Amino acid sequence: MNPITATMRATDLCVLLNVAPRSFERWLPRPIPIHVDFSAAPRGRMYALPEVVTLLRANRKRGLYGDNLARVVAYDTGERAERAASPGFPDDVWLGGTPQARAEAFRAALTDEEGERARLVQKATAHAALVAGVPRVERLRQITIIHPACVRFILTGDVEELPVGDAGWAAWIKAVDVVNIPTTIEKEAA
Repeated sequence: MNPITATMRATDLCVLLNVAPRSFERWLPRPIPIHVDFSAAPRGRMYALPEVVTLLRANRKRGLYGDNLARVVAYDTGERAERAASPGFPDDVWLGGTPQARAEAFRAALTDEEGERARLVQKATAHAALVAGVPRVERLRQITIIHPACVRFILTGDVEELPVGDAGWAAWIKAVDVVNIPTTIEKEAA
């Protein structure tokens, strides 16, 4: 998981969902997909939005929909905006380790409406990759749905963070391709 996109702690999620910490811990499988960072604020176990959606929809009776989802997405958006404005935080183009497995799990957790928006992102990504002439078109099509801007669009329909126009998508997909070259583990799994 990309530590830059891991924006929520368990305590944040408990407040956002109005649940007790024990309830939240019950919903988490073992091992827990987290990023642990004690070197900078906020400290502790951090969760990224795609993993939160996947975990809570799979393990919480009420899932993560409606107002709860809106609060979690708004919190994630605010945290990322605050981080982007502070010096020392790089951009969020890197999708972290094993993005294909994480993207598959996220895709499986989506509702029909969200799945349709994910398909639109994948279509735009594949088109941009072909136009830009980058390799690994299929891999890029699969993994970009866990990019924070795409996640926000998929979950809410908000296009504010997505690239604009063919040139914007082409430039963005080139950056995503360069930064997210498949690891040896991913190559062996494929």
